[in-house]
Amino acid sequence: MPMSETRKMILLANFLAIAIVLNIVESAIPIIPVPGAKLGFANIVTLIVLYVYGFKNAATLTIARVLLVALLTGKFLSPTFYLSFSGAIFALLSMGLMKRLDFFSMLGVSVIGSIMHAIGQIVAAVVVLETPTVVAYLPIMLLFSVPAGVMTGIISKKFFSVWGIWNSGMSGV
Repeated sequence: MPMSETRKMILLANFLAIAIVLNIVESAIPIIPVPGAKLGFANIVTLIVLYVYGFKNAATLTIARVLLVALLTGKFLSPTFYLSFSGAIFALLSMGLMKRLDFFSMLGVSVIGSIMHAIGQIVAAVVVLETPTVVAYLPIMLLFSVPAGVMTGIISKKFFSVWGIWNSGMSGV
């Protein structure tokens, strides 16, 4: 039985709400003692939506999440917003491409997305701060990106095992 558009819209809205909450909570609780470094729990949602609903829906969700979090936290058009937006776009585009190439597993796609998120943030920082010296921060960001991407990928894969049981027999998954 195909998934109705209404059901799909409701699920995507729920995924967006979850991603927003994860993003805000994670920003409020610094788990990694490095400025700007996070585990990227909201990217779990992006990865799941990418695999379940495709690139277009993942892009819509990701852009909406970044914009809404910036608006809700009062950081819209701030340097933090530009870094977050750039990182999210770099991660989204790379994950979409890697999934399409079908060379890496979901875990590999997650790690590449995490690495590209860090690179996107550094690119934005160079532009926003108008100094190339922030590139020196990239190795530190990459050091945290790989384990964060692995963890995000593992959690996403675990979700898929539950999702498969819950949605068994439905198309679109």
